[in-house]
Amino acid sequence: MMKQVFILLAAATLLSGAAVAEDDVIYKKGYVDGPYGQIHYHSARPADGDGDKTPLVFFHQNPKSAEEYRPLLEIVGRDRLALAFDTPGYGESARPDSPPDMAGIANAMADALDALGYGKGGTGPVDVFGFHTGVFIASELAVIRPDLVRRVVMSGIAYYDLEARAKRLANLPTDKTLPEDGTFIMHRWYLMVINRADGVSLERAAKIFLEDIRSLDKSWFAYHAVWTYAPEERFPLIKQPILVLQPHEMLLDHSRRAQKELMPQADMIELPDITTSVFETGSEEIGSALTTWLDKP
Repeated sequence: MMKQVFILLAAATLLSGAAVAEDDVIYKKGYVDGPYGQIHYHSARPADGDGDKTPLVFFHQNPKSAEEYRPLLEIVGRDRLALAFDTPGYGESARPDSPPDMAGIANAMADALDALGYGKGGTGPVDVFGFHTGVFIASELAVIRPDLVRRVVMSGIAYYDLEARAKRLANLPTDKTLPEDGTFIMHRWYLMVINRADGVSLERAAKIFLEDIRSLDKSWFAYHAVWTYAPEERFPLIKQPILVLQPHEMLLDHSRRAQKELMPQADMIELPDITTSVFETGSEEIGSALTTWLDKP
């Protein structure tokens, strides 16, 4: 127990100071009201003004938070406004009382963007980027609110067949409780900090760790939305231009199959040199490919 307490105290000490954004980017955090309570977001924008480029909104994988996008936000934010939302129940966003479906999450993101002044009645649409769980948030938002979404970028598409999805849904730890001995915390520390990818600092890994454990025993909520979502039905309804921007990570083959079977019209760009901790090790390459595609006529 003393060892566990020491590790947690060390993590808190490492993260007591605020990170400093690059001089040409203004990095801030904020809250906006949503249907489940307040939604937390990160923003990065050029220090000399937003310019005329369409804002780009990021949706994260779970059980992490928008913090995972910070390296990429500081790159994309050099020439446009970049936003990343914490999914309800993750990071610093309020948790729903029960697990929402993907439509519920997407509607919460739509409410947040409406409140920030985007969409047909505001300053216009945004571009969206989703990674893993965030793919389905982005895709569903594009379907239900085409006035809010100009272009869609997907990375790491969890395109499993019906049998595999049903199995994962059945295996969700819906009765999970926090162990008194802290083994849950120790397991995540080992996975995310001790086994971090080469080039990821201890401080950065510890920061991501703290964000990861915020959802505690309700980390399965968003996965319920994932495994009850039907991309084979929803993806063909997307009318906006689509890019599958794919590092060679765990969902590479699933993403290739989704593009081929469900979105043959979508552009596909693979990034074979990026294989793990993609936003820690590959943000420059991802940012360049992403903004180049978004800026095409």
